[in-house]
Amino acid sequence: MIWLLGVLCALALVALFFPFVFWIDFGADFNEVNARVCLYKKVLGSFSKNFRKEASDRSRDDTRKDVPEKQSATQVDTDKDSVGEASTATPAAPVEKKDTPKQTEEKTEEPTETKATAETVAEKDEKENIKKESNEVESNETESKEKRSLTDKEFWTLLLTPEFDSRAWWSVRHWMSALFRLFRVRFVDCFVEGFRMEYHHMGYAAALNGFLKSYPYIGNWDFRMDWTRDHDPRIEGHVRISVNLCRILGLSIATLFYGGIVAWSFWRRRSHILKTGELPELGFIRGKIVKMMMEDN
Repeated sequence: MIWLLGVLCALALVALFFPFVFWIDFGADFNEVNARVCLYKKVLGSFSKNFRKEASDRSRDDTRKDVPEKQSATQVDTDKDSVGEASTATPAAPVEKKDTPKQTEEKTEEPTETKATAETVAEKDEKENIKKESNEVESNETESKEKRSLTDKEFWTLLLTPEFDSRAWWSVRHWMSALFRLFRVRFVDCFVEGFRMEYHHMGYAAALNGFLKSYPYIGNWDFRMDWTRDHDPRIEGHVRISVNLCRILGLSIATLFYGGIVAWSFWRRRSHILKTGELPELGFIRGKIVKMMMEDN
């Protein structure tokens, strides 16, 4: 039994830390842009855009649209000549139909209700209307007490309270750090070529490129100078992005934790404002911001 639990724990650890590697191959110049996304060796999608081809297609469409207008004018004239004159016959006057009168005998019977029954029905209706109105007033009062929302001034004052802002920015900063740790990004064989400057400036740039090779992300980039003046500007390379379930689980936990802190502080201050009606004091700049936001709304 112990060895079974050990095997299950090992499998769970492998599943949590198993890396899913995504490759992005990209290349671009002034004429074309290409990109391809792969999961290991399986291609998930690709994108390509040829600017020169689009320009040629647009020119073809323009030439097709610039058809001489004379052809259309001649066609309209021939169509007008071919159309015959419309018949001018006056429409026949409508014949009035005279309906034969039907002799019907209508017997109207007057209601035989007594005055007493009419008065009782009216009293019942009045009582029911009074009860409905009282119930509606009570329901509106209870809803206004229970579901009163913050006004614009109260809402923006709550958001711009210094204590709430410091806690919210602290949570956002830690959540952003957890988000950046989700993926591991590495550039592979990336280069940019086609730099054309004066020769001594290109020498300085090449020396700076050699110095930047010691940095983790920039070091995988190669900035090539166009010494012979025969290479057009072009960029090409590969991006390796790895992620695993453990990092995704950590990001979800961080989102719930820091989001819960911000939500708890917000709803606690909101309930205090709704109960007491007291607003925290703000500084001069924060008060001006509250007025500006209220004017915009």
